[in-house]
Amino acid sequence: MSLVTEPASASRPELLQPVLSERWALSWRQLAVCGWFLAFFMYLSYIPLFHSDIWGHVHYGQWILDHRALPVEDPVMPLAAGMRVIDNAWLAQVLFAAVERWAGPVGMSVVFALTVLTAHALYTRVFYRLSGGVWVALAAMSLNLVIGFSRHAIIRPEIFGGLAFALLMTILLHVEPWRSRLAPGSGDRDLSGDAMPRWIWLATPLLFAAWANLHGSFAVGLVALACHALGRGIDVALRQRSLLAPLQDRWFRRLVVLTEVATFATLINPYGLDLLLYTAKFGSNPNLRDVLEWYPLRLMDLEGIGFGLSIIVLLAALRHSRVRMTAADVLLLLVFAVAMAPTVRMIGWYAPVFTLVVAPHLGDVWRRMFPASRAASSEPMAVAGKPNFAPTLIAGLLVWVAFALTPLSQPILGGKPRTKEQVYSKQTPHSITQFLKEQPPEGLVFTPQWWGDWLALNGPQGMDVFMTTNLHLAPNRVWRDYLQVARGQAGWEQTLDRYHVNTLVVHKDLQAPMVRQLRRTAQWKVVYEDQLGIVAQRVN
Repeated sequence: MSLVTEPASASRPELLQPVLSERWALSWRQLAVCGWFLAFFMYLSYIPLFHSDIWGHVHYGQWILDHRALPVEDPVMPLAAGMRVIDNAWLAQVLFAAVERWAGPVGMSVVFALTVLTAHALYTRVFYRLSGGVWVALAAMSLNLVIGFSRHAIIRPEIFGGLAFALLMTILLHVEPWRSRLAPGSGDRDLSGDAMPRWIWLATPLLFAAWANLHGSFAVGLVALACHALGRGIDVALRQRSLLAPLQDRWFRRLVVLTEVATFATLINPYGLDLLLYTAKFGSNPNLRDVLEWYPLRLMDLEGIGFGLSIIVLLAALRHSRVRMTAADVLLLLVFAVAMAPTVRMIGWYAPVFTLVVAPHLGDVWRRMFPASRAASSEPMAVAGKPNFAPTLIAGLLVWVAFALTPLSQPILGGKPRTKEQVYSKQTPHSITQFLKEQPPEGLVFTPQWWGDWLALNGPQGMDVFMTTNLHLAPNRVWRDYLQVARGQAGWEQTLDRYHVNTLVVHKDLQAPMVRQLRRTAQWKVVYEDQLGIVAQRVN
């Protein structure tokens, strides 16, 4: 007697049907891209919070939240009294302050990592559209990081400007159809009948209105738009051999109007036109000439090496590329290269502009060097034929591992929190701060300007510092006096007498001459010392 009760058909194997759509089946190329960005996110998540101006921005943001108004004068630095404040990063400061209150320094680190990751993901997408190849796009993104390496780890409102610039590049792909050079000859075809997507007219002013309240780098975006408009006009004038031809070109007129719309959108800020004027003349402040990131470009510095590398790559790419270089490309390179000459901090904006220009040429060189990859490079990043979900499963595993190994997972998974030495940079004066809180100083405290923001925010309540990283707000005479003392130059004691300074904080390595002066004088006594710095008080 048989014990089998199931019907005979039940013993037949049934074909398993995938639950996920084929669109979720990643290719191995896409898995490589996913792995690259997850590794980059993990790296960003463990960059320590800088000990310098980020805390000034947090302090400003907390002041704005507490007073529900924008500061008219610097609320931290008494010697800047009477100097008008135009806070072009007030929205970013409020965001940082709100995150710091809600999630502490770890939350700020997560915001930084997610913001920078999103910006670079957008850059990579743009480079992919321009070059037509995944590997070329990743190489271009890596080149962008190498050239602008000195700026990528700076946690300040500038990161929101970087995200806005990446969004602008994404918009430009739709504003300028000829910029996508995946099809041969697309740079020369007539586009007079093509229509600009309507969402561009809404997205662009919204972007610039937000950008103008997040960071002063919105001016960089306006310059980039103007270069594209003028470049289109030059191309049309040269092609038709007429100076009036651009006026008849629909795309030239659209770009001009779009630049005007973006400019008017930046006026949506608490200061109106004054913000644009302030941003335009900000770099001429004489106090900035003594700050490292405002030094002129030198080829032996890190920024100079990155700039030299970009020139070598550009020359090599142009030598072998058959892609036509537009006037907008030439203008972008010239304008941003010239802007970087007087101040190395512009390398952060030159790097993506350079990569934007060179990506199509790198893609063309790659396709001619590896003809077999031409078809694969020009196809969309989708999987053809029978779906293979193995890369998708591996990608899901990598996402989970990256999530679990970064501070982002702590609120959910728990675990041992990072120590303050891991969260903050090694130059953060924790022990000095604790000493000052235990023995609150009286009167004005002279500190290194890069510690001024931290000590004003985290030191004894109400402590007044001589100088902060908002040194552009200090009168030039005050700044000169600060440098005299910070460098241990002759007359430093008389200068401190004039400002009635009774407490002095000195960085042992970066202010070694001042340390030597303190050890020689009888008018000041060292009351605290660690490996990082010294606290001295006046001897009555």
